[in-house]
Amino acid sequence: MTALRRAGRDEQARLEAFQQAAYSRTEAAVGARAIPLEWDYGQILEECEVWFDEDGGELNGVLILRLQPDRLFLESIATAPSAAGQGRGRALLDATFARARELGLARVGLITNSLNPALGWYKRAGFSVDREDPQPGRVVVYMSAPVPAAEQTTGRPD
Repeated sequence: MTALRRAGRDEQARLEAFQQAAYSRTEAAVGARAIPLEWDYGQILEECEVWFDEDGGELNGVLILRLQPDRLFLESIATAPSAAGQGRGRALLDATFARARELGLARVGLITNSLNPALGWYKRAGFSVDREDPQPGRVVVYMSAPVPAAEQTTGRPD
């Protein structure tokens, strides 16, 4: 995988278009609006680390990370529909854990919809459910995982 690069403020439109395409699969699976599509991406670019996974100028993945006092919060991990099944999601998750280690944080947190097909993938990657929050039209699942030692990340597709 090509190294990740930090997105610039001038790439908001590209980020929004990518997220819309990437989360269309999730919306179809859960039957509800994907949480990341409700965000103000100008604010996200100000408050979070946004990382692009590019190959030959093509955007294949986006990672959005928020630094919290006790953990690194995985706001969004998304791959292009054309990149599905190529191991990019696992590589982005490994990059998340690597970034948490760089920052000296011991946990990574995230939220997802209880109907999201990725829920099982998160569990296989070491995340456990901290709590569930029923909301109109969805159940938000709060998950977290300990940051593994560097030698425990695989870089392999799940």
